[in-house]
Order: sequence, then C-alpha cells, then structure tokens
Amino acid sequence: MHRVSLPLLVYNHLFPSPRPTDPTSFAAHLTRNLVPEVRIETAIFYGNLDTIEARYPGLDYSHPPHRMRLGRFQWHRRLFRAFDELGLTKDEIASLCRWEGTKWARERYEKDEGVIVRDTTGDDIPMWEEPPKEQPTQTTPRQQFCSGSDAEYDEEEADELKEEDSQNQQPEEDEEGESDDEVESVGIALNQRLIAAAAAGGAASGVVMDEEFERWLKEAAERGNLTDPDVRLGPLPSVFTGRPTTAPVPGEVHPGTFAGV
Repeated sequence: MHRVSLPLLVYNHLFPSPRPTDPTSFAAHLTRNLVPEVRIETAIFYGNLDTIEARYPGLDYSHPPHRMRLGRFQWHRRLFRAFDELGLTKDEIASLCRWEGTKWARERYEKDEGVIVRDTTGDDIPMWEEPPKEQPTQTTPRQQFCSGSDAEYDEEEADELKEEDSQNQQPEEDEEGESDDEVESVGIALNQRLIAAAAAGGAASGVVMDEEFERWLKEAAERGNLTDPDVRLGPLPSVFTGRPTTAPVPGEVHPGTFAGV
C-alpha cells in the first residue's frame, strides 16, 4: 500500500468535492491562487521588488509571524487551517512549500549565488534591555527648623489671635454688666420712691401718688416684703391713695388698713 503524497493529501482536504471551476490539482491551485497572494503580500510589506530581500522574502509557513502576514488572504488562511487539521509537522510543511517567495526559494538562491540575504525587517527595532531594578531607599523624616524671624512671626500671630478672642468676648461681658446695672438702677430708684412716699406720709402732706405705685405697695405689704416697721403699721396714709385724710368710720375697715389683711 503506497502512502498518499502531501500535495494530493492537502488538495483533497481543500477540495473534497471539486467543482468545475476549482483547480484540478495542487499545482494548479498553487499557480492560480497561492502565488498571486504571495506577490501581493511581498509588495505590501516591502513596497517594491528592487532589493534581493524583496525578491526572496523567505516566507516560512511554520513561522507564526509569517503565518499572520499571509493569513490575511483567503486561500492562505484555508491552507494553514488544512495544515493544522491534518496535523502536519514542520518538516512536512517545509517539504511541501517549495514555490516563489518561500524559505526554500531563498535558501536555493543563497546556495546558487553564494551570498547571504540579510533580513532587514528588525533593523529599526532596538534591542530589548531589561530595565535595572530600583533598590528601595530608606528615607528619614526631614526635620523642620524655624529661624528666629519665623518664631517671632508665630508669636506675633498668636498674640493677635488672643487679642481678637478677647475683643469678641468683651461685648458679651459689657452686655451682662449693662443688664446688672439696669437692675441695680431700677432697685435704687424704687427704694428712693419708697423713702419719699414714706416721708410724705409721715408729714401728712397732700402729695398725690400714682396708682401703679399704690398697687405695688399694697402687694408688697400683703406678702410681707416691707422691712420698714413704720411703713407696715396702721392704715395706709392718704398720700398713697391720693385722697384727703379723714377719720375712719366706726365699724368700717379702711381699704388701706393692713391689720385686717
């Protein structure tokens, strides 16, 4: 039993049921579909075919970057899928791919001409160098020193803040002091009125007192807030009521009498 050749094996995988418009063999498929795609890719990659490298690009169908470049085209994409599905090795792929633009074509040219075609693809790419590892450095906290002028400035600023606080608190203290003074002044004026009224009553003068003061004096006497014994004794003089002095009627209690309260 003879082993099936690689070109026929790949062709049968690519065209399991050939149509009349399909190529009849792998060689026909190569000429009609694969080589034109190689020429297009070479022109796109190099720009022109004036250099030896462009005429012999040395495409390796087992090299992933070259597969990526050629895999953009329909027939090459199907060819690479067939290689993977058939499980071909690198040697089998290299023995099959012997046409224009392949690695086999470049090696044959170098052998016949005795020259080495230099690959300039990576000339503009610098060599990778591992960046040096940074060693951790121990840093000590920096001490801050204040000069003499700075210290004086801080002291002046603190004094200004204290003065502002004292000024803000002074109006409140003034308000409290004013309220105490007002209460004290009212008490003094009231005492003076009491003294004047008592003196007027003792002298039996005809001074007329206001009703507000009379009402306050009555309430104070009823509560026992009057400390002067002369004021609390006997009936209220007529000076507090604003009426002339008259003798009390027997059996009638005078409205200003404190004894009956």
